[in-house]
Amino acid sequence: MPLRIVVCYTGSVGSEVARLVVKNPAFELVGVLVHNSDKEGKDVGDIVGIEPVGVKATRDVEALVALQADVAAWHGLTWQPEVIARFLRAGTGVYSNIGGWHLPSAPEYQMLQSAAEEGGAALMAGGNIPGLISDVLPLFCTGYSTNIRMIRAFQRNFVPHYPSAIQLGQFVGIGQPVPDSAFDPKAEPAEVDKLWMWGIAQSARIVALGLGIPMDDLRLTNKEYGRSVQDMVLEPSGLKVAKGTAAGVRWTFTAFSRGEPFYQLINEQTTRLDIGGDWRAAADTPNWRVVIEGSPSIQCEFSLQADHSGPDDVASLNAARAVNFLPRIVAASPGWHTVLDVPAPVGSLATNVPG
Repeated sequence: MPLRIVVCYTGSVGSEVARLVVKNPAFELVGVLVHNSDKEGKDVGDIVGIEPVGVKATRDVEALVALQADVAAWHGLTWQPEVIARFLRAGTGVYSNIGGWHLPSAPEYQMLQSAAEEGGAALMAGGNIPGLISDVLPLFCTGYSTNIRMIRAFQRNFVPHYPSAIQLGQFVGIGQPVPDSAFDPKAEPAEVDKLWMWGIAQSARIVALGLGIPMDDLRLTNKEYGRSVQDMVLEPSGLKVAKGTAAGVRWTFTAFSRGEPFYQLINEQTTRLDIGGDWRAAADTPNWRVVIEGSPSIQCEFSLQADHSGPDDVASLNAARAVNFLPRIVAASPGWHTVLDVPAPVGSLATNVPG
């Protein structure tokens, strides 16, 4: 019997999740949540660019909760724990692409844990960052080393084709003015930096949990900008980037245990390959790299094979991860889980997926 799936929101990742769910006979798409009133009541197939599927999009959360689906895939722009709790109480497991990576460090932990136990449902979170490069790949690599001294993770994403102007402009800072002064690690972080720190700190805590050590703190220890050398408009997002504004942004986050650094993550997002210096300069540069300083020391690279004929590559990666995790969430015991608790998901062969 196919698993009954609700997809929450139809941005770049959510739309691809909906398409993958519809194509896979192991799943049945039973509901889709949307933000905008102009999408409400439309066939989901028309919204995500496939044939009609016979499911109408809605903005009515209660109607979707009442379906008591097996799993909801949460792909909103914001983390909404009160809404997540409603699904969990109804017995619907949740995979979240934003928030919920390390719940015990969050004030909503007890509410969500109680909701999950009441409904007999599981909650997990993933993504590429937080997720792949900030906890999954570092944890995997540590399994091949001992006496670990430091974990260093690097993300170097080339994102001019990312379809969301909101995420590129507001959450990354592309097209924003470059500050005149150098980064001051003692200054109050900007709101967007606090948002990144909120997520990365949860990943760092998962890594610390895996290593069996306490985590004291996560700090933003550097932030750098690469300027655009000309005016440009990014497609398909339509984001306008003026000459001299930020075409690339790079954060360095450092986590500490007992006062000593044990984990560092450098997150670079760029929309040009001609910024200069040590910024990404080639399209085929690996997206992700992990270095484990231990016995032995390890370097692991993980990359996308870019194909712009379909959905954005990073969105496709996140959508595949979400869909592959759905059966794991149904099989998991009630409550919040991390990648340390649940077997890693695997994909399916193309021959197993019609169409």
